[in-house]
Amino acid sequence: MSKKVLVTGAAGFIGSNLCIELLKRNYSVVGIDNFLADSYSPILKKKNLSSIALMQSKKDFEFQEFDLRHDNYDVLDRDFDYVVNEAAMPGLPQSWSNFEAYASNNLIGLQKLIEWAKDTSLHKFVQASTSSVYGKNAITDEGGETKPFSPYGVTKLAAENLLLSYEANFELPIHILRYFSVYGPGQRPDMAYARIIESLVNDLEFPKFGDGNQSRSNTFVGDIVDATILAMTCEKTKNIMNICGDESASLNEVIDILERYSGKKLIVREYPDRPGDQKHTAGINSLAKRELGWQPRTNLLEGISLQYQHARKALAT
Repeated sequence: MSKKVLVTGAAGFIGSNLCIELLKRNYSVVGIDNFLADSYSPILKKKNLSSIALMQSKKDFEFQEFDLRHDNYDVLDRDFDYVVNEAAMPGLPQSWSNFEAYASNNLIGLQKLIEWAKDTSLHKFVQASTSSVYGKNAITDEGGETKPFSPYGVTKLAAENLLLSYEANFELPIHILRYFSVYGPGQRPDMAYARIIESLVNDLEFPKFGDGNQSRSNTFVGDIVDATILAMTCEKTKNIMNICGDESASLNEVIDILERYSGKKLIVREYPDRPGDQKHTAGINSLAKRELGWQPRTNLLEGISLQYQHARKALAT
């Protein structure tokens, strides 16, 4: 009998890719999502769901529209082996103007989910966290200072601490993964690489905030999914891990790569730095490599080309 996984945020960028890979590996998957319009268009999320439905093993996939904050958990089964919480209100800039959405989705929803989960017989509860918990410069291993630079980062660090308190009091088996700058086909449309590609394909103006020298640890979505499944199934190891690629690149470097790849010049309009934007991220991933046996497999040039090809095809339809 296949193991059963509950994936929250299943219609999102990472959640949908995770569901597809779990089905390929013969897990039984229940996905839930509330199609939160505050983040980005529910239409795009429903397209992600249609990709899951194309899986040959779709008989092992069930989807429920469900809001972690408000809905009745009695409609969920209690026989899950694993829970992977990808649900969140993402992104830095909007967290200044719409903090209530971040607090309710990233904390209130999580608290209700773990209240439900602590009374089940889970093997593992995996929480998707973020490099934003480190602050303006995330150049560190897991022992680095956590000093968020945005309200989004504050809510995600609070979510980590909430989970740790449940582990300490109720022995909830948790694993927290700090994702760094996830990119690849189907990336959220508000993220920089997706916006650069859309601007190049459709000859639109790209808003560049800051001088473009801000840099990121780029992590391909397939590598994120692999690490998440390894953390889900591993024996108890360290609670918190950085999940990041081995390459960092500045925004200017990525623009140059995509201009050369597309054969077009990006139309840029420059703006000042945005409040809360990280300056540099270069995570140290040796713990995940050692404890999980994980290796990032997709380099930046390959991953960017895959994202560009996918987006150009999608934007043409």
